[in-house]
Amino acid sequence: MADFKIELTKEQQQYLVVAVLFIGGGGFAYVKYFWGPTSEKITTTAETIEQIERKIQKAKRQAGRLNKIKKQLVRLNEEGEKVEKKLPKELDLPGIIDTITGLAEKNNLEIQVFSAPSATTRAHFKEFTFNLSITSTYHDLGRFLAAVALEERIFNTRNVTFGRGAGTSRSGETKLTVSLSLIAYQYKG
Repeated sequence: MADFKIELTKEQQQYLVVAVLFIGGGGFAYVKYFWGPTSEKITTTAETIEQIERKIQKAKRQAGRLNKIKKQLVRLNEEGEKVEKKLPKELDLPGIIDTITGLAEKNNLEIQVFSAPSATTRAHFKEFTFNLSITSTYHDLGRFLAAVALEERIFNTRNVTFGRGAGTSRSGETKLTVSLSLIAYQYKG
């Protein structure tokens, strides 16, 4: 092998040391003040982008569920309206009187007494009890009670008592005197 001996003058050695220090210092400054901060910015920007992408994916999933939730809300509102017709938040006394007298006329009943309601409060609703005295045939009374049961609003009957002898109907059936309690309900919410 060839043995190379390079002899440098004092001035050349000083230039070499200065060049090495300059290159080392420049490299250090490049890494410390340019490469490091730029690398850190790249890392934080990549993390920020990743977080934003996760948020976008989450928002897309929620947007997909939003249509489903809207449809469910519409369905629940419709069901709520149906339920409110069965168990309204208001008593609507004129409506109840019109409904019952209309059903009575339709089924050939004569209402003798239709008393003012008495209220009973329950946990989630109020009961309004109307006492009625009716003259009717047995079959007409049955049709009336069936019609009341089929009404959209919830009604109930209690304490039905029959009495005899109120004459006869056109068809020859014996008329009965009937007293009963008719209960209408109101939501207490």
